[in-house]
Amino acid sequence: MSVYRFAWGLGAALATGWAAASVLAAGTWFGVLAVSLLLASGGGLLAHTFCEDRPDQWRWTVRATLWTWAGAAVCGGLTSAWPRGGALLALVLVLTCPFVLGWARVLMLRAMMRSSKGPLEALGRRQLLRRWQWTTIEVQRSTTPLERRLALVEQRRMMLDELERRDPLHFDDWVVSAVPDRAPSVRRHQT
Repeated sequence: MSVYRFAWGLGAALATGWAAASVLAAGTWFGVLAVSLLLASGGGLLAHTFCEDRPDQWRWTVRATLWTWAGAAVCGGLTSAWPRGGALLALVLVLTCPFVLGWARVLMLRAMMRSSKGPLEALGRRQLLRRWQWTTIEVQRSTTPLERRLALVEQRRMMLDELERRDPLHFDDWVVSAVPDRAPSVRRHQT
């Protein structure tokens, strides 16, 4: 994913630089600036409303304002620099953004998790692996409460046991790819 982030960032920087140079050369920068600041205030207010129960509400408001301003400025610059294809290029940049793809992945895994309810023994291998992916994301999320993390760690231990019971020959290879910081010989647990 880091190579993708780098490639996307480089492409976005090139497109943004080209749009900024075109807008400055054409003298339409004031209109782009005005519209992007207007949209940024709307993005900040929206974030402020959605984050009203969070202790870091103002941090999220400032972050949303800045990102909305930057995105609106880039979209406005691309549209005025290239009237026929600028909006399409801006849409492609937004849809291929690593943040958007990560968000879509989380939503997809959440939807898949709804279909993989029940005891671990009743789930198929694919459903177990989906649950493993979802719990990995949830454990790594900084907003997950400590009690939930502890419950997830226990649930993940039981998933490992179930996956090993079902396919002991391929389990060690899978663990190396799923949990790269743990060697298979160290991973062995007490029974």
